[in-house]
Amino acid sequence: MLIWLWTSVVAAAGLDFNRVFDEVHDFGYSDNLNVAVEGFGVNENSETVFKITSPVLRDAKDTAVGEYHIVYGDKPIVNYIAGDRTDLKEFEPVSIMDIGDSVDLSIKQSQVDADKTYYGVIVPVNDNIIPGGYSKQFCFNFSKAAFSAGDDCNDFANSIPSDKPAPAVEQERVAPAQEETAVSTGLAVAVNDEDEHSAAEGADMSMADISHSVNGKVVTLTWTAVPYSDNVEIRIFDKANADYVTLGTVPMTAEKFQYTVRDSDEELLFAFIPRDAKGREFRYDVNVRHEADVTPEVKTAPKVGPAEDFAVILLVTVLLYGAYRVFTSRKAD
Repeated sequence: MLIWLWTSVVAAAGLDFNRVFDEVHDFGYSDNLNVAVEGFGVNENSETVFKITSPVLRDAKDTAVGEYHIVYGDKPIVNYIAGDRTDLKEFEPVSIMDIGDSVDLSIKQSQVDADKTYYGVIVPVNDNIIPGGYSKQFCFNFSKAAFSAGDDCNDFANSIPSDKPAPAVEQERVAPAQEETAVSTGLAVAVNDEDEHSAAEGADMSMADISHSVNGKVVTLTWTAVPYSDNVEIRIFDKANADYVTLGTVPMTAEKFQYTVRDSDEELLFAFIPRDAKGREFRYDVNVRHEADVTPEVKTAPKVGPAEDFAVILLVTVLLYGAYRVFTSRKAD
């Protein structure tokens, strides 16, 4: 009961922003594992939202993190890191009970002033109420349908358009049955649907020489950076939901992404999507069942050779001589 009361009081008080920005964290977001900022869309209740998704993180004890706080303010986050934090705010934290691959952290237009520009980060908090390393920065303005992420947010106020276009409605992805899929280990598949990304404006990930390696339960995906898009989003096909879920968005120049295989995984289908400009998506298939490292059991072989053979002959000779002496002694008696 005391633990429950203490947890309730801490949760009600909200995050300690000094712990978030000043402490060194032993878990949290990284360059290769971060939130995906997807822009504006409409949710299942027909509400306009700013879409953000996060992979499910794990803390230093390899326990899934179940609570995610959306921290935001009116200035770029760099101002709060080095300065006054009194005007920082946070939405109601998003808690998850059923641990999946990703968390929906979308912000509804009704939660903010649509005419204002906001800057924010996501802060993971583990079961011990300890905050982890915060995500990359994101920024948005509903009325102008403008958004950005990372360091680009530091000059976002000067780059947003003066007119007010209506927020774009996110279109449904093509059903998996209509998409071309891979059937063999390590087979890369370019998506040819006209509804998918065109290579005219952004990176063409079919030119990225995507490959992989498997070490135990870790699949390392590698590629060669291609021009026209600064970041690439990596998704994986979830058979349970029959759709792709986002693992993270990384810089194109990172040229590497690691995924930890679950015990139930057999065949993995990854999607590489250029995020900064409209480009061509690329799909890549990995059959982990056939490629998982297997360490054969090696038993110590019995020693053989001339020395061992001589020892056996000598032992047999001694036994025969002993038997002969016993026989002769009994015959003499």
